[in-house]
Amino acid sequence: LRKIPSREELQKLIEETEAIDLNGYTDRSVANLEAALQVAKAVAGDETADNQTIAKVYVNLETAVASLEKAETPKPNPKPDNKGGKGSRSVNASNSYGAAGVVSAAQNVSTQKAHVVGDTTVNFTLKRGSAYCFKMTVVNGNNQTPSFTVGNGSVLKTQFVAKVGNDYYYRVYATGTPGQSTGVYTTLPGQNAVKHCTVTIG
Repeated sequence: LRKIPSREELQKLIEETEAIDLNGYTDRSVANLEAALQVAKAVAGDETADNQTIAKVYVNLETAVASLEKAETPKPNPKPDNKGGKGSRSVNASNSYGAAGVVSAAQNVSTQKAHVVGDTTVNFTLKRGSAYCFKMTVVNGNNQTPSFTVGNGSVLKTQFVAKVGNDYYYRVYATGTPGQSTGVYTTLPGQNAVKHCTVTIG
C-alpha cells in the first residue's frame, strides 16, 4: 500500500528534479525525464487535477528520475576481447535481436503508409508561461523527419529538443493569453498535416 502524494509533495519532487544536473546522461533518458517533468508541472499548476492524476504524474516523474542512464561509451569496448565473452554475447544478441525485430516489423507493415504517433492525443490546458514536451514517433518512415507546427504561433512557441532513433521531442511554450487555443500538428514529407491535439492557454 502506498500513500497518495499530495500536491505539495508533487511540487517538492518537481523542484528536486529540476535541481538535477542532467549533463552526462543519455539523450533518451533526459528527454523522457523532461517530458515527465513538463506533465507533472502542468498537473501541479492545474487546480482541478484530482488525486489520482497527481499520483500518476508523481510516479511517472519518480520513474523517469530512476531511469536516468549515464552516457558511458568507453567502458564496454575493452571487455569483450579479454574475458567479457559472456557479456559480449548478451550485448550482441540484444543488438541483433533488436535489428531483426525492426526488419521483420518493417516487412510485416511495409504496405502501411509512414505516419507519426504522438504521446499526447488528448486536448489539455497549459498555464501561460509554462512549457510542455511532446514525443512524436515516426512509424514506417525510413528516416523521414516530421515537421512540427502549431496552428497559431502567437499562442504557442515551438522548439526542437532532441532526436532519439525514430523519436522526436518538441517543446511548446504557452505565450498566448488565457482562453486562446491552437492545434498541434506534424507533417511528413509529401503528406498532409496531421493534428494530434488542441492546447488551450490557462
